[in-house]
Amino acid sequence: MSHTRVSLRTHTANVQRSEPTLPALPSDVFIANIASLLSKQSYKEEHQQKYAPVKEILALLGRGAILTGALLAPKSAPFFLSLIQESPDWETWKHYNVCYLRRTLRRLQQQKNVELVEEKGMTVIRLTENGKRKILKYSLKSLTIDKPRQWDGKWRLVLYDVPTVNKPLGDLIRQTLRTFGFYAIQDSVYLSPYPCFDQIEFLREYYQLGEKVQYMVVERIEHDDAYKTYFNLR
Repeated sequence: MSHTRVSLRTHTANVQRSEPTLPALPSDVFIANIASLLSKQSYKEEHQQKYAPVKEILALLGRGAILTGALLAPKSAPFFLSLIQESPDWETWKHYNVCYLRRTLRRLQQQKNVELVEEKGMTVIRLTENGKRKILKYSLKSLTIDKPRQWDGKWRLVLYDVPTVNKPLGDLIRQTLRTFGFYAIQDSVYLSPYPCFDQIEFLREYYQLGEKVQYMVVERIEHDDAYKTYFNLR
């Protein structure tokens, strides 16, 4: 009796892994507003005349400050200083040492956070989509709510409705609101006495929450003495 040997071959399929789809960027107007908030926040921190921190430079470019693309060319420092002085945003850039500024810009270009763009017959440095996303990430970690010297007597309520199946997102919102200094009245209801619409709008856009997050300005809350004590209001 003859036996037929059957050989089985395993074929390995070439499976290509698809890149994760990034969420759509907010509008350029929104990016500019958030960049302005981030720039303002950075300026309030320890501001050094000499250095050019990446976060500050990205924020300035994000809010629309103009820099000529010639700054990325290999020339001498005096030449670049004269270029910056001719910029319509000289008051913005004059705080930075030219060499440090160029070093930061080159690093941003290598990381594909900025690019050279032709505008009105002039080559300028602008943010790429990657650079805009970088601003959003910095903003999530850095934005705070300003405390005015005098409280206007109004309360800001933030309510959010995230399905329990998306608990990680709910946790992120809760953590961000606490970072902003909000007080939790209930699980999904947070309170602040300070104007913070821009910060909440950023939260909405960043996590693509839409109407899941509601911002309210309230004239009066009953029995608010405990809240006033918490926020040290008089």
